[in-house]
Amino acid sequence: MALRGTNQEFGRPYNRRIVLESIRLHGPIARGDIAKRVGLTVQTVSTIVRELEEHGYVLSMREEPRGRGLPPATLRINPEGGYAVGIHVTPLGINAALINLSGDVIESAYREAANATPDHAFDLIGAMVLELTGLRPGGRVLGIGMALPGPFGVESMSFIGPTTMTGWKDVALRERLEASTGLPAFFETDMAAAAMGERLYGLGTGYSEYYYLYFGVGLGGVMVHDGSALRGAWGNAGEIGHIPVVPGGEPCPCGNRGCLERYLS
Repeated sequence: MALRGTNQEFGRPYNRRIVLESIRLHGPIARGDIAKRVGLTVQTVSTIVRELEEHGYVLSMREEPRGRGLPPATLRINPEGGYAVGIHVTPLGINAALINLSGDVIESAYREAANATPDHAFDLIGAMVLELTGLRPGGRVLGIGMALPGPFGVESMSFIGPTTMTGWKDVALRERLEASTGLPAFFETDMAAAAMGERLYGLGTGYSEYYYLYFGVGLGGVMVHDGSALRGAWGNAGEIGHIPVVPGGEPCPCGNRGCLERYLS
C-alpha cells in the first residue's frame, strides 16, 4: 500500500517526506502522477516540489516533444543534492560509507576494532568521517546514521542491554556521535537498518509489508508495515535473539542461558 498524504496543516513535514519518497521510488515522475499516488492535490504537490527544488534535493526535466504540445516536466532525485555518512558498528569492527542522495555509495572504509570500547570506537568514527567527507569538500553533508546491535533505551537514546557490545551499556549514543563528528546524528538497530535498506534499495522495494530476518553477530527480526519498521512500544520489537530456547544451555552475554542467538546467528 502506498503512503498517503494528509491535508492537515501539521502534516506538511510528512507530506514533504512522502512526495520525496515517491520521486525517489518512481522518478522520473510528473507532478500529476505524484498527486495520484499520494492522495494530495496537484497544487499541494507543486508547492512541495518547489521547496525541494529550492533546497536542491530534486531536479526537473522535460523530454523532447514527440507530437503536439509539450510533455509534462518530470522530477527525479538530485544525487548531488546532499550526502550522508553511514556507520555500522559490530563487536569485530566499524564499517563506514559516504552516500549521495540517491543512495549510491561514493566510498567506503573499514577499521578492525574487536570489542572496541566506546571511546576507541568514537575516535575511529570521527577520523573515518573526516576521511570520507573530505572526498566531497564542497558537498552538503546532511547527517550521519549509525547502525549497531540493540536493544536501546528509546527515551535516553542509549544502550540498555543485553547486547553483544561489551562495555557499551548506558552509552549516550546520539550525544557521543554528534560530538565526534559535528553532524546531526541518527541511530538504529542493525536489524531495522538492514530491513529499511532492503525497502529502499533491495528486494523490498516492491513491497510495503514484509518480515525481515537478520543474521549477523546476533540475531533479530523486523516487521515492515506501510514502508516503516515497526519498533513496538519500547522501540525494540523484533529482538528475538535473547529468547531462551534451550533450558540451561550455553551462557549468553545478557546473563541468561540458552538464548536463541547462541545457536543461530
